[in-house]
Amino acid sequence: MIRSEGMSLYQLLIPRESSYDVMSELGQIDSVMIIDHQQHLLSKPFINQVQRCDEILSKVEYLLNQLNQIGQTIEHVYDFKLMLQEFDRVLSLKQIQKHTFINQIEEYITGKYQQVQQQIDNLSRLKSKLQNTIEAKEAMINARRWLGIAYFHSKSSTALDFDEQMIKSYHQHGGMMPSQKFTHFVGVMDAKDYQIFQRTVFRITKGNFMVNQTLLSVSRSCFLLIFPTFSLQSETWRKIKKLCDVLKVDHISLPLTEEQWDQRYNDYDKEIVEIENMDKLTHQLLQSILKPLLEDGNAQPSLLFIRFYLVRERTLYENLNKVKMQQSIFLANLWVRTSEVQLLEDILQTIKLKNPHIPAPQIKKNAIVNQKPPTFFQTNQFNKLFQLITETYGIPDYKEINPSIFSIVTFPFLFGVMFGDIGHGAAILIFGIFLSMNKIFSPRSEQKKLREQRIQLGLQIKKQINSKDFNDEDLNNDFNLTQIIFDLRYMLLLCGAFSLYTGFIYNEYFGLSLNIFGSCLNQTDCTYPFGIDPQYEELNFRNSYKMKLAIIIGFSQMLLGILCSGFNYLYFKKWINLFIIFPARLIFFTLFIGYMVMLIIIKWSTFYQDTSQAPSIITTLVDMWMHDGQVTIKTFESADLQYQLQKIIIITCILCLPFLLFAPIIADIISMLRRKKKDPKNLQEFEMVPQNMNSDSSNDDIISEQSQHSSYIDIIVEHLIETLEFALGCISNTASYLRLWALSLAHSELAKVLFDLTLKDPLANANLLASLIGMPVFLLSTFGILLCMDSMECFLHALRLHWVEFQNKFYKGNGYNFEVFSYRKEMQKYQEKMKT
Repeated sequence: MIRSEGMSLYQLLIPRESSYDVMSELGQIDSVMIIDHQQHLLSKPFINQVQRCDEILSKVEYLLNQLNQIGQTIEHVYDFKLMLQEFDRVLSLKQIQKHTFINQIEEYITGKYQQVQQQIDNLSRLKSKLQNTIEAKEAMINARRWLGIAYFHSKSSTALDFDEQMIKSYHQHGGMMPSQKFTHFVGVMDAKDYQIFQRTVFRITKGNFMVNQTLLSVSRSCFLLIFPTFSLQSETWRKIKKLCDVLKVDHISLPLTEEQWDQRYNDYDKEIVEIENMDKLTHQLLQSILKPLLEDGNAQPSLLFIRFYLVRERTLYENLNKVKMQQSIFLANLWVRTSEVQLLEDILQTIKLKNPHIPAPQIKKNAIVNQKPPTFFQTNQFNKLFQLITETYGIPDYKEINPSIFSIVTFPFLFGVMFGDIGHGAAILIFGIFLSMNKIFSPRSEQKKLREQRIQLGLQIKKQINSKDFNDEDLNNDFNLTQIIFDLRYMLLLCGAFSLYTGFIYNEYFGLSLNIFGSCLNQTDCTYPFGIDPQYEELNFRNSYKMKLAIIIGFSQMLLGILCSGFNYLYFKKWINLFIIFPARLIFFTLFIGYMVMLIIIKWSTFYQDTSQAPSIITTLVDMWMHDGQVTIKTFESADLQYQLQKIIIITCILCLPFLLFAPIIADIISMLRRKKKDPKNLQEFEMVPQNMNSDSSNDDIISEQSQHSSYIDIIVEHLIETLEFALGCISNTASYLRLWALSLAHSELAKVLFDLTLKDPLANANLLASLIGMPVFLLSTFGILLCMDSMECFLHALRLHWVEFQNKFYKGNGYNFEVFSYRKEMQKYQEKMKT
């Protein structure tokens, strides 16, 4: 964990005939990373196969979406290793070649997709027709109510006399019945367009119109428009008709007689019943097509099987696009974890034995030129969150010291320094223990049960599954609040423990002091056993104590960072950095900031009868630099000794600066001159030099890449900035650790204020009713403000102290992750993507 796992680079020669089988096996062992040599190419050899898999996958997702819409539950996969083994089992039983199985899948899925699409289109047309029929029926009912009974005429009616020419004109113009003075028009339109329609008609008719409107549904409405006109060829009527066409108004023709009305009404009822019956039959037919897709049949596998098989095929061809093609040979360069090299060789040997009739792949160990290995750390449920915090800032370089190993302790410790309180720390600690011990709360527990049922009742595979196949990494991680809180369980446990510890040191319980061991105030030869004496409640004392404690903690952590940089220089054999830059930084920082820490400890160890006569550390340090080491107020017993020491510190720090500035400049200039003397061909992006397959050499001694500059100005400017940043950072970074003091002081004072406002007076006056009212207010405010908001603030400040003040002393974070070629991980990513 302190350094990344060793990586070995191999060159794999794959004959075209065995390329599919080799890649199929490599994607299942989760141990190799294929270097992409064709990332800059726009046209890659297997891009068509990748697009083909994507097109089929889109059809599969369409079918799964339709299954969801009909209420069919889609089962999620929780063990992708089991799914991969199921692929092999199904293909072996069906005696199908792996690379040709996709042809059958494409034909099968395309046929089902077309069938479902046809039924969906039928349902859409039926739905639209049903809606139009219902709207026409409702519009007729509303029109009859608006027009009144006098509008309709039977054979015996003589109220109005319509001649044959008027009736013919009525039918020719879609039911718009003109009279000698008025014309009426019935239609259905979108409700949102009605106001536009009404205002436009008002302008066309110049206000000479009457309209009735009612809502048929939320989005549709019908209306009756009556306006004066003497001819269907008039300008008014032409404009209104054009407006109806623009707003997509459906014209509804009205019967002229009550007999025709009754007949039309009955026709609509029959049509609605027929459409509903047809819709029901279409739904049944659609379900009969979709439901068998989730079942494993003898003819075709289930849709879930096909879905992840296509993801596997797409991943295979995407990685084939990374290798070089030279005639009938594929050339792949692989990063392999050194601990799993033997596994890779065994897999290739197995492929050779399974397919003796085709050329076998050949593998060779390679040296590296200008290629930095990837970074890989083996994590578990405990340390993966701390590793994630580090990698959010930057991926560690290969074999660079990993800051997360220190963060496991330092991160919750700094959190505890800011959040220190016995009550608050105990609450977080209990919650962390509950999450860590209570497996029922885990969102994965239910997934494990479902997966076990799936294994017992579902897929039957020939060979026995090892217990190592079943671990939490194989399970899906639902992105929800419960899962996030559960993943934080170990960090909450540690943060709570350190908060409880520092709470006992501060002697604070919900902002109040506890008198556990009595008091040593005004007693001779008495030492308080642990923490701060409860009688020292003055804000000035706690303020001074926490401020100085923050300086000491900051100095210790930054000193650890500088020491880590020395170990990095030693491991990567950067001798100039190790013997010149590292000692100069260590001496400068230790004397500059360490002297202040020493003054703090001496001041704590000295008894002053009158505290106002105690020397000010800030004043001492300022005077030291402003007056060439002169002592104005002595801290040591001997002022001359303090003066000599301060003089030595000033001279030594000034002498360290040229070493910090010029040593890396000279080293980089020498390195640049050496590179210019080399053959330019050796400076190409990447070059392979084959070695003996049985060579014991490893890549653990690879030196991380030096910064390559093209001019002297770049070198000088870069290292000048780095030197100024380090020198000034010694002050600014130390001052940044004062946030530990500020946050701790604010936390304790806020807790005390909450108690004073809610419970202090009721408890002091023994007022039971006020205490019962104040207690819920106190608990809720403590939970919301301190346990939630303030804990998040302390978390962010601890994060900043690690990223900026600690890690910048030794950590570059310029590496890249070991992106393993894995079907299992790609399937898991795809399922997570589809769920969101």
